[in-house]
Amino acid sequence: MKRTLTFIVAITIATSVWAQHATTFVFVKITESIMPLQRGEKYEDPLDEALKKAGLGEVTGAGSMLTKEKTVEWIGLDVELTDPVTGIPFLRKKLTELGAPAGSVLEYERNGETLQVPVRD
Repeated sequence: MKRTLTFIVAITIATSVWAQHATTFVFVKITESIMPLQRGEKYEDPLDEALKKAGLGEVTGAGSMLTKEKTVEWIGLDVELTDPVTGIPFLRKKLTELGAPAGSVLEYERNGETLQVPVRD
């Protein structure tokens, strides 16, 4: 009985710790043709700072989609949110403030379903 109780307590603690670190991946597609250094200055760095300050997550990566002519077609940011219920509206507001143009979207999964939400209404 004592071993079973110890095992149950250990599993409960481990599950609680894991749940605290679970995040939601959000891909941010920004329909703007800017170079990597400008992307960092305009979006990555300020968004990362704002997410961390709010305790909602962080920017974990970024990239650019190139055309056949090797020009930037659009840019993408990888974001890990600790709380998507609060984080998705926060991302939309902050990206709008940073100047993300119409056509920019957030892509993420909820309950096994892929969702795409516009940054701007």
